[in-house]
Amino acid sequence: MVEETYSLEKPITNTVAPAGRIGYIDIAKGIGIVLVVMGHNDFALISPFAHKLIYSFHMPMFFFMSGMFFKPDMPFWAFIRRRFDKVLKPFLFTILLIYFASISFSKVSIIVATRRVLKAMYANGHYLDWVQLWFLPHLFVVGLFAYIFIKAVHRTRLFRLRWVILSVMYVAGVLGMTLFWPFEFNLPGKDFIIFGLPFSLDIVFVSGFFFVLGYELNGRLYISLFENILTLLISGITLIVLVWYLPPTIDFNTRQFGSLFINTAEALLGILVVLALSKQMERVGWLSSLFRYIGQASLIILIFQVPIQDYWGQKILALTNNLQFSYWISFLIGVIGPIVINALFIRPNPIMRRWFSQPGPQDNGQVTASVFE
Repeated sequence: MVEETYSLEKPITNTVAPAGRIGYIDIAKGIGIVLVVMGHNDFALISPFAHKLIYSFHMPMFFFMSGMFFKPDMPFWAFIRRRFDKVLKPFLFTILLIYFASISFSKVSIIVATRRVLKAMYANGHYLDWVQLWFLPHLFVVGLFAYIFIKAVHRTRLFRLRWVILSVMYVAGVLGMTLFWPFEFNLPGKDFIIFGLPFSLDIVFVSGFFFVLGYELNGRLYISLFENILTLLISGITLIVLVWYLPPTIDFNTRQFGSLFINTAEALLGILVVLALSKQMERVGWLSSLFRYIGQASLIILIFQVPIQDYWGQKILALTNNLQFSYWISFLIGVIGPIVINALFIRPNPIMRRWFSQPGPQDNGQVTASVFE
């Protein structure tokens, strides 16, 4: 690789986390994926406020924490291959698996399934039957954006202006978030309406901001700040007050970003809350072990939790006619079910393991299963 001109000013490379940090960051990954599972399906009917609270920061936090593990210190094509293996292969394999199962076990025809597969290749949530999968192809292009941005600013005189440039991109991304949602165009003889760009490229400046922020702050975060219980209390109370009293909402997948200042403040506070909470949970052995394990399986949980929750939620609701009970049981199954799928069917199978980018049984739980990698 070409030596970088401003190497003395380059932020700390995210290759190895300092001692004492890995534990609570793994816990934070577990909290993040649990919030994703909790925020899907019928939780908004049970607690609209809690649902809004989760959505105020959980997607910015996902991109922030993915950025913390980002490794741009490799040649471009090696980087592309690595990112393809980590996030696009699981996406593509899951799409093919869904429609192979549809053809095999339902009345969906091969022609209909083929059309759905082709539509899914547009790879944003509006065109996916399993909507949660939008995150994976978008994470691929966010990583590409971050790689180009970091290389560009570190090798030029723009290094000192990187925060200004990134902030301008972020503001432009927020203000233009609905520009392509939807957009209309005409081909000879036919009008088309499209929701969003392929791979959700229309929001890459927004998600990319939190991703690069995580990269830049990794190694510069002060553990003592998270260890102080006042950090958790003050940031948590401030976040709750903002979400409770102010109406703007945020949802990357449906291009909602009600207020540049309010939603940005909520997102940053939410990230701080999760990191501080993780540091407190690290002191409780069984709890920290549980959430670390969940965080390590976050990719598989992300992929399979929605259909599992939908299926069991409907079954239990029909049986009990109790919405809250059916939600909480299906939520638990939505977390546990994908972990069981991973342990019994993916990790023991070399082919499935490769396509889902999982460690083998001999790797003893190596953290390569995480969607944050």
